Amino acid sequence: MKKVLLALVFTGGIAAFSNAYAQHLVKGSVKEANGSPVIDATVGVKGTTTGTTTDANGNFSLSIQNPNATLIFSSVGYTEESVPVNGRSIINVILKQSVVTLNNLVVIGYGSQKKSDLSSAIASVNVKQLQTNAVLPNAAAALEGAIPGVSITTSNGSPGAGINVHIRGTSTFGDTQPLVIIDGAPGDLNNLNPSDIASIQVLKDAAAAAIYGSRAANGVIIVTTKKGKAGQVNIDANVSYGIQTPEKFISVANAEQYATIDNALHKSVGLPIFPALSNPSSLGAGTNWQKVIYGNAPIMSAYLGISGGSQNATYRVSGGYNDQEGIARATWYKKALFHFNGQQTHGPVTFGESVSWNNSNQRTLPGGGDKDFTQEVLEAQPIMPVYDSSNEGGYGGAPSWLATQSYNPLALLELQDNQAQINDINLDVFGEVHFLHGFTYRLNTGYRVIDGYSSNYLPTYYTSTQRQNIHASLSENRWREIHYLVENTLNYQRNFGKNSITALAGFTTEQDLTSNTSASAQGFPNNSLRVLGATTGYSTGVGGGRNQWDMVSLLGRLLYSYSDKYYLTANIRRDGSSEFGQANRYGVFPSVSAAWRISSEPFFESLKTTVQNIKLRASYGVLGNQPGRDYAYIPTVTYAASMGYPFGGGFQSGAAIRAFANPDIKWESTKDFDIGIDANFLTYLSLTLDYYIDKTDNVLLPVPIPPSTGTSTPPVINTGRLQNKGFEADIAFNPAQKEDGFNYSVSLHLATIKNTVDQLGFANEVIYGNLPQRASTNPVTAAKVGYPIGGFFVKQADGLFQSQEEVQAWKNGKGQLLQPAAQPGDVRYVDINGDGIIDGSDVVYAGSPFPKVAYGANFSANYKNFDFSLFVQGTYGNKMFDTNTWLVSWGTIDYNFSTDLLNAWTPQNTGTNIPRLEFNDPNHNADPSTRFLYSASYLRFKTVQIGYTFPKPLVSHAGITGLRIYVSTNNLWTITKYPGYDPSYTGDGLLNRGLDQGQYPVARTFTGGLSVSF
Repeated sequence: MKKVLLALVFTGGIAAFSNAYAQHLVKGSVKEANGSPVIDATVGVKGTTTGTTTDANGNFSLSIQNPNATLIFSSVGYTEESVPVNGRSIINVILKQSVVTLNNLVVIGYGSQKKSDLSSAIASVNVKQLQTNAVLPNAAAALEGAIPGVSITTSNGSPGAGINVHIRGTSTFGDTQPLVIIDGAPGDLNNLNPSDIASIQVLKDAAAAAIYGSRAANGVIIVTTKKGKAGQVNIDANVSYGIQTPEKFISVANAEQYATIDNALHKSVGLPIFPALSNPSSLGAGTNWQKVIYGNAPIMSAYLGISGGSQNATYRVSGGYNDQEGIARATWYKKALFHFNGQQTHGPVTFGESVSWNNSNQRTLPGGGDKDFTQEVLEAQPIMPVYDSSNEGGYGGAPSWLATQSYNPLALLELQDNQAQINDINLDVFGEVHFLHGFTYRLNTGYRVIDGYSSNYLPTYYTSTQRQNIHASLSENRWREIHYLVENTLNYQRNFGKNSITALAGFTTEQDLTSNTSASAQGFPNNSLRVLGATTGYSTGVGGGRNQWDMVSLLGRLLYSYSDKYYLTANIRRDGSSEFGQANRYGVFPSVSAAWRISSEPFFESLKTTVQNIKLRASYGVLGNQPGRDYAYIPTVTYAASMGYPFGGGFQSGAAIRAFANPDIKWESTKDFDIGIDANFLTYLSLTLDYYIDKTDNVLLPVPIPPSTGTSTPPVINTGRLQNKGFEADIAFNPAQKEDGFNYSVSLHLATIKNTVDQLGFANEVIYGNLPQRASTNPVTAAKVGYPIGGFFVKQADGLFQSQEEVQAWKNGKGQLLQPAAQPGDVRYVDINGDGIIDGSDVVYAGSPFPKVAYGANFSANYKNFDFSLFVQGTYGNKMFDTNTWLVSWGTIDYNFSTDLLNAWTPQNTGTNIPRLEFNDPNHNADPSTRFLYSASYLRFKTVQIGYTFPKPLVSHAGITGLRIYVSTNNLWTITKYPGYDPSYTGDGLLNRGLDQGQYPVARTFTGGLSVSF
């Protein structure tokens, strides 16, 4: 840390004492045909590295040595313009929008490259569209549906919920998240404010990502934040305020319906009904627990950015604040962000620093009983009152005569206090020097420290005989993660006639240190004294640990092009990781890619009026991956005072095996092949197509072991093989812009993916996902050879028995009844394995959690000062198991029920797919089966926004250079057949991707905002 601070002082000193050279100053503006400013357009001096970018108003200021130089104006989505200076001091340029943007630079690993020269699969994000969607909680959420092959999903709809990112499927059972590089150092998309982003590139194939080696096994997202610009101080600010509303409610019984169903269930087995439920119509609606818990909630954000500087020293500082109340009462998320970028140039030497600070505070949902809290809400009995002043805590409870009493979810929510705080500081410093002819050396250092704290307090309370807490409990957890990064790279660039060569060599080191401390206690003098030291000692516990991970790497790259027609790129990286033993510590990851611009050939000249550009490319590369568990190659033990044995008249504490080890584990190896084509037609239509195949060998898997070994943590071995393959299409239609007319653009992204498990374990053992809540022996997801990871394996329901004759006819080959306990109205199951018995082994593959097609489409338009954007996205062909519906359809416990049970089979109601009501369920109608597996395909109107930019003459007298107001909505409308809260939800854990276990419901948001610049 001291070295980094010294570097900051040193670079600041250079900025303070550097002298500017006498140069010619050129100012001006860059705008669209309709007068809108082009933000962050590049203004460069032809033939040199001198340049700048435009500010929020499209203005620029640039000092040049030659007053007769030529300036190059370019920006993503616009046609490049070359303008001779001819001694002028003011130059105003109009850029025409176009999809032919081949000369724009895109950021690749440890450098940049012209888009036209790319030979691998690298996608650029439309940052303007992302910032239009800035009302979303973070930059990661705004990427959803924006790039083919990149899946952005949420684990739930709670305030501050994390975002899951997957690039081209899943190739490992370990960590599946991509590497995120922000300004040259590892970072977190969730901590980025969209208004700070200058560009985002996604490295999708191994040829593009191999320069990052093992860290890039799941793809790479490279983010460049905005930098300061020479000239006057620019101030940008925006503020928004919105209301979130629940998007939907799940249909469960009200009090009258609950009594009707519960009475029928009791009568089905000859049990007496509860006297209080004997007259259902007298009970009315009762308590609608979903509406008690979920309601409208505000969300607001504010942002301020300031930039400026001289020709030799620039800066940009920004800050933001987000405050989001949850649609579930008493949940909230607050986040403050600060970001600083500085850069100083003194002759051939450039220094820069980037500092970011993020602080978040969150109050989350409480833990339930035997299930997720949102499922407790669904199962809460509607005959239970919300409040009861006679109970400790003041909340109502289920009547004591009920055999099973549900929780009061509002009591859980408001009494149980779950809070989490995270403080994240990231400091990056770089120095760069240009020397000789074409050589550049760069030293990049990074330091990141994350401090976290979480606490959970549950006071004493009483709501019913089964739902009470006698001893208050408190648990606290503190953790810290420190990450160090040092990168040394040497770059060489030279042109030889028609040949162009760029070479890179580098040496990097990384270290990650984590530590945590936890403590818990039960029993306190009162519910106000929430301090661990105040415990009465009823029950206490402590825990903690430390981990360290180190990696050293050598890397190299060669970029070669000939005559702007033929391109070749070769990468190689050698990683050494402390996650492996000495024999297998190092892995080598090479890649190669090539491209041929067919449109540059002489025979293509006659077609250029129709096809301006067409390029064919192909790539092959190898990536590695590390274990998902630290020290998997070292035997570990755990020590605790409670473990041991009696000896010598006393109890002697000891240690036990924590996990078996495999000293021979080695790197996972993902071999990736990609073939693609980039084309531009008719000056307004662009097309990018890719087909890829990824094959991962030596996948690290835990091997099941018997409990008699003394530990439940099995050793990890290299014994799996996975495959992903798919097709991607990115299409953009951008007709010529009309000044003061109606202008529009359309983009469409499509991606298919097929995930397959090719090998598991020594004998292709099946790896099962989590059990659904309240299930004991019937997991519904698994990894099985020949099927996708997390595929659904459940009983096959084949309708209902309509008569006793049908029951008697359902026999095996020996003439024995397949379902001897069945009666008319029960579910008929298929004997999948043909053994003549219906049991847990009769499961069938019933679908994949991965969509066959994922898509997104964006439509943008403007007319004079009005602008409009519409973004839709969705999936097709994926399925999800709805545990919510399954739980409220049991009919074997007196919790609340789905309203579907009102349509249960009876001799008078045979035209239904809901089985008969039977309290004991001898036929296992409630078993996980295809009855509860639904299509999760959906089409969502993700973002709709309308804005108005005030004419400059109306606001300029107040010193305002730009003023825009807008209204926006997110998650406006979702078209789906899925009955749960959200078809885009992904479950926790790789094997549970399609298992909906009661996530926090997604919200619909209506927002108004204002953006202003000075």
